[in-house]
Amino acid sequence: MSSAWRGMVALLSLSLTACGSLLPSEHDEVLSPFGDYLDTEMRYSQAIPGKTTRSELFGLGFDPLAQGNGRMMSFVDVRLMFVQPNIPIAYLPDGLVKCLEAKDRCIGYAFEFSKTDTQRVGSFWADLFNFSKRREVKGWSFRTVFVLVDDVLVHKVSNGEPNMRRMVVKKNPLGPIQGAGEFFSDQLK
Repeated sequence: MSSAWRGMVALLSLSLTACGSLLPSEHDEVLSPFGDYLDTEMRYSQAIPGKTTRSELFGLGFDPLAQGNGRMMSFVDVRLMFVQPNIPIAYLPDGLVKCLEAKDRCIGYAFEFSKTDTQRVGSFWADLFNFSKRREVKGWSFRTVFVLVDDVLVHKVSNGEPNMRRMVVKKNPLGPIQGAGEFFSDQLK
């Protein structure tokens, strides 16, 4: 075997092994003052109903104007979020009842922070020719609602996913011609 031929084989095998790095990736982050889920949860825990003021809440990083990515809610929005037709008001936490009684003196703030990284994994060639696309998603998300009456926190609630790990697999047995029928039917319209 000639040295030129060996060089071509080496170059071809190197390019095939490096193809995985040619797959696209994606980073999606809802910008926040928090580094990660634990930081967000720690700051959330520092907000104490009955004690924390609006300015203290903003100082913790939950400020929809300065930090962004927050939704300001009127007491009507708070009522629509928490009061359900088949649940008596007596079942609501005291802070929410206080909000409903205060009406216009009640305000809510809803936040949703997240950070995800999506990597395409698997065979470059199967991905390129549309036979199989595999995406690995990692990240975290944190959602919270704060309810204040007269600038004092009266209720808070949160939920989230501290450690997202997902694998999304899409298979197309027909590869590059998968969906061609739909494409051509759309072109005929």
